[in-house]
Amino acid sequence: MLSLAVCSYNRCESLRETLQSLAKLRWDAREALEIVVVDNNSADRTRDVVEAFRRTMAWPVHYVKEPRQGIASARNRALDTARGTYVAFIDDDALADPEWATAIWRCAEDTQADLIGGTVRPLWLTERPRWLSDDLLGPIMALDYGPHRKRCANGETFLTTNCTLRRASLERHGAFETSLGRRGQRWIGGEDVELCRRWLRRGAHVVYEPAAIVQHKVEATRVTPAFYRRWFEDIGYTQAHQLDWKWHHRLSVLPAWRWKQLARAGANYARARVAPSSDEARFQAELWWLFQRSFMRERLDHWRSKVPCRFANVR
Repeated sequence: MLSLAVCSYNRCESLRETLQSLAKLRWDAREALEIVVVDNNSADRTRDVVEAFRRTMAWPVHYVKEPRQGIASARNRALDTARGTYVAFIDDDALADPEWATAIWRCAEDTQADLIGGTVRPLWLTERPRWLSDDLLGPIMALDYGPHRKRCANGETFLTTNCTLRRASLERHGAFETSLGRRGQRWIGGEDVELCRRWLRRGAHVVYEPAAIVQHKVEATRVTPAFYRRWFEDIGYTQAHQLDWKWHHRLSVLPAWRWKQLARAGANYARARVAPSSDEARFQAELWWLFQRSFMRERLDHWRSKVPCRFANVR
């Protein structure tokens, strides 16, 4: 059996579109299919939306609640609830290609992989702002490792909006780290990167399947200056929180190359504020300064052994 898992928090209308895309899947495998929806304390009509699909969907639909706030806890609840040999995750703001599930199952049968990642393409529902340069596309959520299936090595990670885990491998490699991941409306993350790196480090068979495609919505709210400021700040906390501790950090706080990036970002931001430059250039400089400043603040918390650190305080 293949289990398709969707974790949702207060996005019932977007969830409806995700479930509609799952209803259109072309599935002719001999194995059974099921859908698991995890409600992470939504205050909207999430349950009603799921119940409506349960009555019309061609496959069983299971609705469960996860009271512990956080996407990592919600994903782990999906893993506990699912009955499939594999559990394929898709976000509540993504749409599955009609061949998505079939491509995952075909890859699983061919490779017996522990972890399978697929292609994530942006679905633009608004115009791309002029200030959104290619090096600022992190929040857009896209992933493409090329047109061919391949085995992945260290450094290659997946987005959990299109990520499939073999349930039997969880005992050896572990589930999602609940101290990481998005909580509520803040954009701290890292649970997907941490899981991929841990599984690779422990010898998991990790495969990229380009034919397993989902589209991730890019809505107008996701490309506003306010959203970008918060995202860059929160991801700065996230990456600093995950930085491997080295003995020399007792003296340096940060790796030397990080000090250089911090100084460069600060200088660029100061220059953009005082020198003649476009609004786009000033905003781009501000974003990288926010990221580097958050990174530094989080590492200072770790250096001072401050509990809780800024990352843990984000809600």
